[in-house]
Amino acid sequence: MTKALMRAVDTALRAQTVTLRAVDYLRVSTEEQADGYGIAYTGKRTARYIEKKGWAHVGTYADEGFSGSLGADDRPDLKRLMQDARKSPRPFDMVVVNEGRTIGRTGRAFWNWVWELEDLGVYVAVVKKDYDNSTPAGRSQMRKDADYAEEERELIRERTQGGIQEKAEDGLYPGGMVPFGWTVAERGKKGVSYYALHEEEAATLRRARQVFLEKRSWQETAQTLNSEKRYTRSGAPWKAHNLRHRMQGDAVLHNRVVWRGNDAQRDQDGNPVYGESVVIDLPPLFSEKEITELKTALAQRRPVVKTRSRVYTLTGLMTSPCGQTYEGHQHRPTEVIYRCKGRYESYAGASDQCSCPPLEAERIERQVWGDVVAILSDADRMKAMAQDWLNATSHKRVDYTTRIADLDQQIAETEDLIDVTAATAARRALRRGLSKAEAEEAAERAVKPLEEEQAALEKQRREAEAWQRESAEAGRRLQGLERLAELAKQNLKDVKPAEQAELLRLMGLQAKVVSCAPRRKGVACSIREWFVQAGRDVPVLTDEVWERIRPLLGGSRSKTDRRTMIEAMLNKAISGARFKELAPKYGIDWKTLQTQAHRWLSGGTWAAAMDLLTDAETVPAWQPDPIDIKVSLKPLAIPGRPRRTPCAPRSPAVRRPG
Repeated sequence: MTKALMRAVDTALRAQTVTLRAVDYLRVSTEEQADGYGIAYTGKRTARYIEKKGWAHVGTYADEGFSGSLGADDRPDLKRLMQDARKSPRPFDMVVVNEGRTIGRTGRAFWNWVWELEDLGVYVAVVKKDYDNSTPAGRSQMRKDADYAEEERELIRERTQGGIQEKAEDGLYPGGMVPFGWTVAERGKKGVSYYALHEEEAATLRRARQVFLEKRSWQETAQTLNSEKRYTRSGAPWKAHNLRHRMQGDAVLHNRVVWRGNDAQRDQDGNPVYGESVVIDLPPLFSEKEITELKTALAQRRPVVKTRSRVYTLTGLMTSPCGQTYEGHQHRPTEVIYRCKGRYESYAGASDQCSCPPLEAERIERQVWGDVVAILSDADRMKAMAQDWLNATSHKRVDYTTRIADLDQQIAETEDLIDVTAATAARRALRRGLSKAEAEEAAERAVKPLEEEQAALEKQRREAEAWQRESAEAGRRLQGLERLAELAKQNLKDVKPAEQAELLRLMGLQAKVVSCAPRRKGVACSIREWFVQAGRDVPVLTDEVWERIRPLLGGSRSKTDRRTMIEAMLNKAISGARFKELAPKYGIDWKTLQTQAHRWLSGGTWAAAMDLLTDAETVPAWQPDPIDIKVSLKPLAIPGRPRRTPCAPRSPAVRRPG
C-alpha cells in the first residue's frame, strides 16, 4: 500500500472517531467577479458543504482578484494557508474549495500546493463534484478537474486572442494602450470601436511640434508646455524624455499603431503565439509637410552621445535616504560620484528636488564591496541565505521521488486493470453470442475510462518529473552558492568592476544609505586620491626620507622650497585640509602649491618618489565621515516563477483562522 493510500486510510479512520477540522480557500479572478461569482457567493457554498460533512469550520482564506495561473507563493492568503499548514501541531485537516479551477488553472499552480498538503496529511475537498483527494477515486476526479481547468484556460485565451486579431485586421480598436493624441470612438460598443483624434491632446502635440521647431530642445519644449498647463494624459507635467518619446513614435511620425509588434508573446521559433503583427492606420495628426519638417529638425539636432567608460557597480542597487536610487555620474574629469535620482527634476521646470548629498564613487564602492565580500566569506551565513532562497517556493518542499514512485505504481496497476477488464469484457461478449469484432468493440468501450485515467496519470508523472528537475537545479544552485562562500575570501577581492556589477545583480544586492555627511564642495584632493587609489598610507617626511626623494624633485620653476611643498602636500593628504587652508601655514601661495602638485602627479614624478618610500614610516590618509549603509543580499531569481501583480485588491471582509 502506498504512503498516500495509507494516509488516506488514516484520515478515513480518524473521521470515524474525531471531528475533522476544515478551512475553506476562496479564490475568484477578475473575470469571475464580473460574472457575479464573488467571494461571498463561493464562501456560502463552501460553508454549507463543511456543515453538511459534519466538519468543524476553523477558518477561511481568500484571494480575491488573483489569477488561477499564479502559484501558491504568489497568492497572499494561499501562501498564508500553506505556512499555517506547516505548523506543528497542524491546525486543520481539510481544505475546502468551491470547484477544481479554484485550486489552479495550470498544472504547476494546481498540483504543487495540493501535493505538499498531502505530504503534510492535509487533503483538499471540492464542493462542486463532492470529492476529496484522500481516496483513489477522489484523486482521479481531481486529475480530470486539473486537466479541464488548464484546457478551459487555453481555450478562453485562444478565442479571446482570435477575436482581437480579427478586430485589428479590420482596422478597429483591438484593446490596450491608446497613443497620446488619439482616443477610442464608440468605446464599449462591440465590434465597432475605432481610433480617432483626441482634440485636446492633439492640440498639445501640435504645440509641441511648433515649439520644438523653434527651440530645438525637448527640455525647453517640455517647460513651455508645462507653463501653458498642457499636461500629459494623467495630468502630470511633461518630462523631456517622455515628450521626446511621444513625438518620435510611430503614431506621430507614421500615423500608425503596430499591433502585436516587438513586444508580442512568441514561441521558441520567434513566431507570434496568438496571431501575426497588424499595422493599424491612424487618423493623421500632421500633414506630410509638417512631418517632414519635424523629421528634418530631429535629424539636424546634434545627438547626445553618452560615454560611460567607467563601470558604476552600484547604479540602481543603492537606495538613498529619500527613497530614490543612486546613479553613477562623471562630475568632473577627475571626479566620479553617485547622485540621487531625487535630485533630478521630476518634470521640466520642477523645483522639488531632494537634498541627498552626492557620494564619492570610489569610496562607496569599496565600502559596499567590502561588506559583500564579508557576507560571502561567512560560510554559515551564506549557507543560511542560500537555504532561505531554496525554500522560497512551495514546490521545492514536495517529495517528488515518492510522488513519482506512487504514480508509477498507480500506472502499473491501471495497466493491469485494463488488461483484466478488456479480457473479461471480451469473454462476456463472446458468451452472449456476439462476433469477434463486436467483442473487441465491447472490450474497447469497457476500458476507455481506464485508458483515460492512465493517460492522466502519465501526464501527471511527466509534470512531476519536470518539476523534480527544477528542484534538482535549485539544489545545484544551492551547492554553487556554498562553493562561492568557500572561495570568497581568496578570490572576490580582485574581481573587476564589470564582474562586480554582474555579481551584485545576480546576488540581488540591496544597499540602503541610512545617513551620510554632506560631500565637501570643490575639487577632490588629488594628492589624497592618489594614496587612496594606490591603497597606500602617507609617508612621514623625515630628513632621511627627504634625501631619498630629493633628486627626483628637481627642475621646479617655483622659487618655493621643494621640501616645504612636499611637506604641505603630505599634510594635506593626512588632514584633508584645502590648499587655501594650508598655504598660510607654510608661507606658500595656494595656487602655486596646487599647480606644482598637478605637475608632479601628471608627469609621474609623484608616483616615482612615493615608490622609493615603501618601507618608510606611514600614517593613514584622511577619510571623510563614515557613511551608514545597510547591505543585504537576496540571491538569484527563481526560474519558471515570474512575479505578477494581483488583478484587484483583496476584499477586507474575510474570516480569519482561529
